[in-house]
Amino acid sequence: MRPDQANHWIGIDAAAYELPDAAIEIGAWAARHAWPREQVDAILESGCRFFHAAPQTSEVELASRAIGALVDSTGIAPSSIDLMVHVHTQTFSMPAPPRSLLYEVAHAHGIRPLWSGSIAQLNCASIAAAIRMIDALFYAYPQAQSALVVSADRAYDEATRLRQFSGIQGDGAGCLLVTRNSRRNRVGGVALHNHAAWYPGSDSANAVERAMISTEWLHTHRIVDAACALTGRPIAHYERILPINTDLRGWHALCRALRVPAERLFGANVARCGHVCCSDFAINLADDSLAALDAGRHVMGVMQSNVGAFAAVALHPLEAASSSTPAEAYEH
Repeated sequence: MRPDQANHWIGIDAAAYELPDAAIEIGAWAARHAWPREQVDAILESGCRFFHAAPQTSEVELASRAIGALVDSTGIAPSSIDLMVHVHTQTFSMPAPPRSLLYEVAHAHGIRPLWSGSIAQLNCASIAAAIRMIDALFYAYPQAQSALVVSADRAYDEATRLRQFSGIQGDGAGCLLVTRNSRRNRVGGVALHNHAAWYPGSDSANAVERAMISTEWLHTHRIVDAACALTGRPIAHYERILPINTDLRGWHALCRALRVPAERLFGANVARCGHVCCSDFAINLADDSLAALDAGRHVMGVMQSNVGAFAAVALHPLEAASSSTPAEAYEH
């Protein structure tokens, strides 16, 4: 291993996504499915307005379209991609064995990775775990220079789209191009914590749902604090906060608790496309915050899940970055 490969940093060179078909307005959709007006009004008041649905489109196709969008926007040769990590929230958001989502999308685009694999059970926080995994894989594969994180999810059915009183789940896919010694930005730290007792998830266990409703914002605050501690940069010095695309009121309350101006929160996609599970981070980076990093701003991406996993990813412009990712830049 060459010295320059042993002491590397990683960054996110590009992000892309696929949102299928036309956006669907929540109020009209809820009326067709006879959802309780009280719940629908609460979701609208939480900032949600539109979502996308792909009842006839597979996760493989959604993921392939997202990769195609990234290839088209960057001009990267698919054959130059060395590693692939797949993340998802819904347990069925992948083809049944012996099929493989990663194999099928890699084959479709002419990607022949040195390593590929999936992360499960961390749900919407999985994308942070994937970024951490890629950093480790760059050590294991010193010849590797680039990696794709691929996410794709669809709702169980129309009866499972609503997230209590705070949001709606849309269908879609996203991908990130993560590179060794990125010339665009640097991942400064990844904080990830999983509350194992909540593994059944709020969708299937009432006790978990009650516990999460009462404490999820406390745990979100703590994971942001943990990421800031890893990087040595207080949250007041981050000019952009990326949420998951649900519960805008909750995110505004978190900003107040963190003493961060509300205008630093990129909340536009809560209304525009709703919560697309693991893909929210890629969607928000593509729409807003890669450009913010290019302009010299520091970005904090924050993830919550319905199974007790919380994560935060700190991103820095290169001019403010050190030469490598510090060994302590990851926290469980």
